[in-house]
Amino acid sequence: MRPSVRTIAVSTLTLIVSSTLATAADVRVLSVGSTQIAAKAIAAEFERETGHKVTFTIRPPFNIDKELAEKTFDAVILSVPAMDNHDEAGDLAPMSRVALARVGVGVVVQEGGPVPDVSTPEKLKSAVLAARSLTYTDRAIPNTCGAIAGAALAKLGILGEVKGKTRHASLAVGGELVAKGEVELGFFNLSEIPKGVTVAGALPGPLQGYTVYEAAVLSKGSMAKPPRHS
Repeated sequence: MRPSVRTIAVSTLTLIVSSTLATAADVRVLSVGSTQIAAKAIAAEFERETGHKVTFTIRPPFNIDKELAEKTFDAVILSVPAMDNHDEAGDLAPMSRVALARVGVGVVVQEGGPVPDVSTPEKLKSAVLAARSLTYTDRAIPNTCGAIAGAALAKLGILGEVKGKTRHASLAVGGELVAKGEVELGFFNLSEIPKGVTVAGALPGPLQGYTVYEAAVLSKGSMAKPPRHS
């Protein structure tokens, strides 16, 4: 049986601490929102297993750079494209990147409202064309959920057709729009479904894409030595 994302994450944090000379009791982790659902559970398990306290700071992707510039963290959890950028900039300890999970995209509607069938590309296409409005993150923002949703609509041949009724918004804003019924359909990472909405289903197989997340030690954190892989 494959290990769960939580098991992998706890093991990764344990490896980061155990393979450094850091003596600090707290491990400070800066993470994007896609990991926030599991963050508290991961932290609790990590503390029980190691005695080290882990503190998560959750920020949207576009605020990560600002947070890193203003504060000191020991590790980050980011999507692979974002991690690549920080690796190239020299922000990460060498050989410290560890894969954590991949997250797919789902279609959501207002909780308590009609739930469309999105189980096949054709059914998803019909649901999107029938919807009065939809939302997903802008593809220009460094969060690949928006790119995946846009690519799916492009494959369906309707990206241009639905442009006029599409509202690009962050998770918090987009989720609220759907929850209030102001927007009919939303596309969000399945790991960060907002309150007040119902998941109609994941993007059908041929249209699905995944955001892969990694953890890494920051070169300027209190634990800048890379993990020793066994």
